[in-house]
Amino acid sequence: MKAHIESMTSNQSPSPEQKLWIAVLETAVDDALTHKDPEEKEAARKWFREGGTHFKFVCDLADFDPDYLRKQVMRLIN
Repeated sequence: MKAHIESMTSNQSPSPEQKLWIAVLETAVDDALTHKDPEEKEAARKWFREGGTHFKFVCDLADFDPDYLRKQVMRLIN
């Protein structure tokens, strides 16, 4: 999934801070797709499904369009 998230970044090199928040998003995607604990997996999926304030904040810090990212992740989940 890491390559999938990285493909959504702009052509510029991300700052160290952006790399941190991109890693947070990568972890959330991995959790939504492969977490062994069903409750944790569902919590990650819900985070993307709802696209709430925290999701949008993390996307902003990672310099991602939250609507686009959410749509792409939902395609993977469904």
